[in-house]
Amino acid sequence: MESSEETNILKMISIIYRKTQMYLSNNLSAYGLTSGLATFLMITCEHGIMVQNQFCDLLDMSKGTVAKSLAKLEALGYVHRSDNNTDGRSVDVCPTQKALDLYPMLRNIGDHWTKQLSKGLTVNEQTALFQLLEQSTHNACSYFEHKK
Repeated sequence: MESSEETNILKMISIIYRKTQMYLSNNLSAYGLTSGLATFLMITCEHGIMVQNQFCDLLDMSKGTVAKSLAKLEALGYVHRSDNNTDGRSVDVCPTQKALDLYPMLRNIGDHWTKQLSKGLTVNEQTALFQLLEQSTHNACSYFEHKK
């Protein structure tokens, strides 16, 4: 890949990221949520009760970042955290009814943005785009795994 193409892909990733944050902020602020918190909330609603440290693996985040985000969601009434019954060092996280009630709307927001980003693409192109993004995400994560 030529240098200008590398610059363009970095620019495009940056723009998509910033515009996604703006879109989510516009749609979630009325609920006290940020784009980052919404991700945690969606995972919680999709998984039900789960150990707090599972978020670290799913989102490739530090324990501290996960704990702070879940504390914010708990303060907003979207999740409940409690000691894990089988491991006293672990914390269980479960969505509240408030979160479960909001979940369909969160899915709609995500679906709408995905449609906006893939507008004008054929079904095959959309599938290819998602597969390529998944592979690129894997490549980015594995790069840092090998650096440890």
